[in-house]
Amino acid sequence: MDRIFLKLFSLLFFFLSLPQLAECQQQDIDSLRKVLQYAANEKLDTDSTTINTLNEIGSAYRYTELDSTKKYANLALNKAKEIGYTRGLLYSNYLISTVHFNRGEYQKVYEIASASLELAGKDIYRKERALLNQLIGISYASQGSYQPGLSYFFEAINLFEQLENKHGVFQNLNNIGVSYLKLEDYEQALDIFLELDSLKTLDTPTISIPVNLGFIYYELEEYEKAEEQLMRVLNFEGGIFDQRALGLSTFKLGEIYLLKDQYHTALAYFNRSLAVYEELENELEKVQSLNGIALTHLEMNDSDQALEYAAQAFEISEESEGLPEKNRSSETLYMIYKQRGNYDDALSYHEMFKTLSDSLKNDEISREVGRLEAEYKYREQELRLREAQQQQNLDNANEVATKNIFLLITLSLFAIALIVAYAQYRNSSLRKKANNLLREKNDQIKEQARKLEEMNEIKTQLFSIISHDLRGPLSSLYGFISLTEMDELTNDQIQEILPELADKFERTTSLLNNLLNWARSQLDGYKVVPEVFNLSEQFQENQNLLSHQANKKDIEIGNDLEKKATVYADKNMINLVILNLLSNAIKFTPTGGKIKVWSESKNDTVEFYIKDNGVGISEERVNLLFEDTSFHTTDGTNNEKGTGLGLMLCQNFITKNNGDIRVKSKVGEGSTFCFSLPKDKK
Repeated sequence: MDRIFLKLFSLLFFFLSLPQLAECQQQDIDSLRKVLQYAANEKLDTDSTTINTLNEIGSAYRYTELDSTKKYANLALNKAKEIGYTRGLLYSNYLISTVHFNRGEYQKVYEIASASLELAGKDIYRKERALLNQLIGISYASQGSYQPGLSYFFEAINLFEQLENKHGVFQNLNNIGVSYLKLEDYEQALDIFLELDSLKTLDTPTISIPVNLGFIYYELEEYEKAEEQLMRVLNFEGGIFDQRALGLSTFKLGEIYLLKDQYHTALAYFNRSLAVYEELENELEKVQSLNGIALTHLEMNDSDQALEYAAQAFEISEESEGLPEKNRSSETLYMIYKQRGNYDDALSYHEMFKTLSDSLKNDEISREVGRLEAEYKYREQELRLREAQQQQNLDNANEVATKNIFLLITLSLFAIALIVAYAQYRNSSLRKKANNLLREKNDQIKEQARKLEEMNEIKTQLFSIISHDLRGPLSSLYGFISLTEMDELTNDQIQEILPELADKFERTTSLLNNLLNWARSQLDGYKVVPEVFNLSEQFQENQNLLSHQANKKDIEIGNDLEKKATVYADKNMINLVILNLLSNAIKFTPTGGKIKVWSESKNDTVEFYIKDNGVGISEERVNLLFEDTSFHTTDGTNNEKGTGLGLMLCQNFITKNNGDIRVKSKVGEGSTFCFSLPKDKK
């Protein structure tokens, strides 16, 4: 929950320097208008001065009237295009982009700013390029795409350092620090904010620095340092003070003293933060302070006071429809009623807490998927813009070539013929290259879309497996513990339930092993480390490991493996393959059945066979067993559960080790699985 409060805090991405007072802005605007009037009356040749003045007027309106900013920036833009004044054009586009940014039109920001960066090139216009990079970075961050935004912030810092603009460096260091905070990379964020804190050359102190440092140290569990930074907020002098920062800092100090068991000091800070939020009329953020007070009274064994404050917090969260706040309040009420021995109310609030937690988790997952999709669309748009720029460059080249032909037409007919031939050849070559590049980019986009669709399908199925197969045993365990804690079960009932729980958690352990190994293989986390080893020894280890399951179903396992059958592969991967295949054979073999295992040496490979006389597999399902993006599972003969991950894992690992896997099966007669591996390194 601490991370929820951290995300609620206004960690500002610096857009520009802080806005000045409206009166001062109006004085600046009036002065600039006088400059424009003077230039017009005197009919001076001051086109660039006029453009710069229009841009300055537009800039002065940024914090008060966005329409005026856009109006003056467009006037400057049109004049800059007329005379080819690139610097004025870049700054006009920057101002127009800030208007779109403030209106939340981030795609427009990206289109205009990216095109302007292309126009600016790499060598000059450093100030304009710095501002444009900073603006694109903030647009990414405002959409939750913090990682892509970082590269633009770093480029902006580089340019501001070249300009010796310390304020610009400060702004983008802060932006980078906030991005790392949002990515929960607290070590990187700490380095950035410590560097910001060391910049003593800035005229105006910034309260966000000690607040951010306090929250970072708290997340890193360095509570003494967190307290030191938060006390700086309470003693803040100079600069612009933010009352909300005071409320968050005093609340966090209350949490620190609660951890130290210094309850009276904790209550003092929680009450101080509550007073700040009441002054700000911020009802939702009062919930965290009320919860803190309730938990402190609970630790002091004063459940009556704890219940009073927790009930206030819950009522506010319900009226304000704040799900995170309601979630935290219901958890606090559950703890209070549990301490009071009121198990009915405790169970009711605990169920509400679990339901809200699941809802918040699902919302977080949905937001993350949405963020990834938005980031993908941004990348796709970036690619289209680059292709459009390339096409524009090609069109410009064609135009230049045509003009050159007309200029040289007077020289001679022979020269004209040569130039035309050269231009046609050159244009044809450029078109061919551009078309090839376009096809390549389109193929890349299609492949990215296909992979994204596959990953979305896998993600959906994984969430289904995790929510169903993991939540079930955990819910059973929680129910068992709750009933035991309330003395609702007799010893006989406990002894009756324990074997069933053990079976569920045995299956859960197998599921987790397969899930983690499959996920690592999909993310290239498994590095293949081949070696020569004895296949028979590996099978014997797994047979011993699964002997309990086989004995439980009275299954006979016949081992005819060649004693000297060695293969060249990754031992750990093949060990998991054998474990999954043998476990499946036991699962689908009826009580009293038989399993036979043998191997055959070929020229360069060894083939491993495992045959059962179980239920068998239909021809349709055989064709689906080793598909990469589908999960196919069937209950065992004793209703054993599965997820379908095991066979996908087997196919993946065998392929990585230069082998292949196949299956023969007939319904009612059993199945034979076979995989082959190379004998040696060559």
